[in-house]
Amino acid sequence: MRNSFTLLEVILSILISAIVIINTAYFSKELFQTNKDMQNIEILKLDLLSTKIFLQKNNKDLKEKLSFKNNTLYFDKNILLQNVNEFAILKKVTYYEISIKVSNKVKQKWNISI
Repeated sequence: MRNSFTLLEVILSILISAIVIINTAYFSKELFQTNKDMQNIEILKLDLLSTKIFLQKNNKDLKEKLSFKNNTLYFDKNILLQNVNEFAILKKVTYYEISIKVSNKVKQKWNISI
């Protein structure tokens, strides 16, 4: 009787350990995927920030110098940013209003002074 009770305890311990290990592995996989997605989004945000800084430094005649073709943003016929889904630029009296969406994930609106 005592041996069967010990065997039952061992089986239950192995079963509980297996459940914990499987759930830990699943959680680790989900955590890794979430971190990878967040890293990609932060890289996109950095690309957008560097593009914004570049446009602020080169703010003369932006409307004429910027062009958008085939999901690529060009500055004076040179590639500025790729994987752009939406792009719009409006010239106001004292600033340019730029709306941009990259990789269907990050959308920003900028005001760049003239």
